Amino acid sequence: MLMPASAESLTPTAGLIASLATTTWLDTTPSGATLRCLLLVPQPPRSTYETTVVIEQRMRAVADALRLGPATAPPPDIGPRLRQVTPTEVALRFDGTPYRKRIPSGRPWTLLLGRGTPVALVLGLDPLSRSATPAAIDAYLDRATLRRRLLFGHTQSE
Repeated sequence: MLMPASAESLTPTAGLIASLATTTWLDTTPSGATLRCLLLVPQPPRSTYETTVVIEQRMRAVADALRLGPATAPPPDIGPRLRQVTPTEVALRFDGTPYRKRIPSGRPWTLLLGRGTPVALVLGLDPLSRSATPAAIDAYLDRATLRRRLLFGHTQSE
């Protein structure tokens, strides 16, 4: 069960990491290079303890554990954090905790992991349902970009 965060407990827990929803996709940079994208978002509140303030506090702790930066600056290189687990799944490593987030992804996405293709890691501060459609995810990204509710980093395979 997820409990309210306190000032002393801002390290991402196994429960928090497991609760994150993820989405992966392939994109193209302005120079034409392939870029893998990974979105991490919190789930909608499931109890009275999970206010928007608590959810944002937890997500900022996740962003700190990944060393992500704001959208107002170039995305920082957060070092190698991804490891292929199966042909269609990777694991994401966080600082300060032994837990990893297992992320399902398409085979083309994981194949590019071994080729050193960079990953744009995007963390949303606002909840989004795990069952969101691609159109809902695009709308979420548009809204969050305008409101500066996204944090970014570049990573690659370990």
